[in-house]
Amino acid sequence: MPDDPTRPHYSDAIPRDDSIETTRMSFGDHLDELRHCLVRALIGVALAAVFTFIFGKEILEIIFRPLWTVQVANGLQPNLQVLAPTDAFMAYMKVSALSAVILSMPWLLHQLWRFVAAGLYSRERRFVKSLVWSSSGLFMVGVLFLYYIVLPIVLQFFITFNRAFGIADLPLPAPLAMNETIEAADPTPLAVRYDDPTDTKPGDAWVNALTRRLMFKTADGVLSVPLEPGSTSPAMQSQFAVDQYISFVLMLALAFGIAFETPVVVCFLAWTGIITTATMAGGRRYVVLGTIIASAVMTPSADILNQMLLAVPIYVLFEAGLWVARRTERRRSRQAGATG
Repeated sequence: MPDDPTRPHYSDAIPRDDSIETTRMSFGDHLDELRHCLVRALIGVALAAVFTFIFGKEILEIIFRPLWTVQVANGLQPNLQVLAPTDAFMAYMKVSALSAVILSMPWLLHQLWRFVAAGLYSRERRFVKSLVWSSSGLFMVGVLFLYYIVLPIVLQFFITFNRAFGIADLPLPAPLAMNETIEAADPTPLAVRYDDPTDTKPGDAWVNALTRRLMFKTADGVLSVPLEPGSTSPAMQSQFAVDQYISFVLMLALAFGIAFETPVVVCFLAWTGIITTATMAGGRRYVVLGTIIASAVMTPSADILNQMLLAVPIYVLFEAGLWVARRTERRRSRQAGATG
């Protein structure tokens, strides 16, 4: 439905002192500005990569911590599997490279908005400047939202789901099936401790209840065996490969960081007049469909849990951006009415 020409538009409060000739850029100028923005963006990523390659081990520990916490809470040993000789090295390189992109994302967003602003009027560039810091902050909020809220929920769900598959009842060997018993050579019970004793001698054994390990003291040191809760082991062990886990976490971090830019995009479209708030509000059904499709594309795995945990915040952020844009629109409409 066309807008009422008598209704004051929020952008009417801004003096239209811009002429097309003073702000127009040629195609070559746009390409030159794009080249400068790309060079500055790559320099920012390179500088961030220097930092992430130096502190790659600390970054790995940060990424592993949510998994270790969930594993310990479920009685599992806090570790990941290295399936190939080069997996650990490649994991270090991958986490350093992707972490550099995530760390430099505020600078990349700044260069993106800088390129966009080059093709706008001066009155519209003021909006873009206000969106630079908002987009950077929202990206970091998205990454933190994944790390502290979404990732523990996802890991807990899949570990619990895997543990639900028990081993089927199997026939026991003949001697045990006849209720024969085997007497232990030493019936002395093992001590259960929450720390390792210091005054031990070769032959001593104890259970560390904190780390869930059976400990043996030998002449060459202490040996240990991991223990699992329950009388039987689950049919499927939740043992994650280090390379796949890192890719899973970092790709989700990028997806959530980008998804949290939704309010910025909504405000930009409304403030520049590309799409009105009424049009966006009227197309909510298409926004819901687009949100579901975008979450399915952006999540690294095809499971519905990750998609829903991403789709719901995207739609909520769309409504938040629409609310902010409407408030700005009403405020500028009042200013236009007062000056008129």
